[in-house]
Amino acid sequence: MSARCLLDASTRSGRSRSYASPPSRLTEECGEVAPRGSYRHIAADLRRRMEAGELPAGSMLPGELNLAREYSVSRGTARTALAVLVDAGLLEVMPGQGRRIVGNSARWSAATAWERVAADLRERLRSGWSPTTPLPSEAELMAAHSVSRNTVRRAYRQLVEEGLVIVRHGSGAFPAPGLGSERA
Repeated sequence: MSARCLLDASTRSGRSRSYASPPSRLTEECGEVAPRGSYRHIAADLRRRMEAGELPAGSMLPGELNLAREYSVSRGTARTALAVLVDAGLLEVMPGQGRRIVGNSARWSAATAWERVAADLRERLRSGWSPTTPLPSEAELMAAHSVSRNTVRRAYRQLVEEGLVIVRHGSGAFPAPGLGSERA
């Protein structure tokens, strides 16, 4: 319901209301309820916005609550719309973070601290790091990026999963054997 509708309703009832929802993308008229199956319309609109570049690949999508407010629907409806996009492979769920738009983009920037640390390490590997020289220690990266030890470990785990780094217990992290510039 738009702010105008709430104002009209409050003047008719003789009570004032201090809250008003923002205008909706799907509902514009007073008293109109979001149509059945509106999650499909939301998913289609988000897909259109992704294709248009309004929501670039690699960026984090607004949360369920923000989408629910934007489209004037329940949080469950917003969640269902997001599930449709996840099932279609357009979004990936990042536990504790939200949903990221799948794909590579030159405009992509790391959204989390561990991704920023991993991006820094990837850049160092691209610059021609010697395979026999250990990569920076957890303590060095913690100090350089002002992050926790777990954040650094998560960054290293990602690089191990990508095959860019090997971790030798008690010795540190090293570039993976045979790492060429085409892999970094």
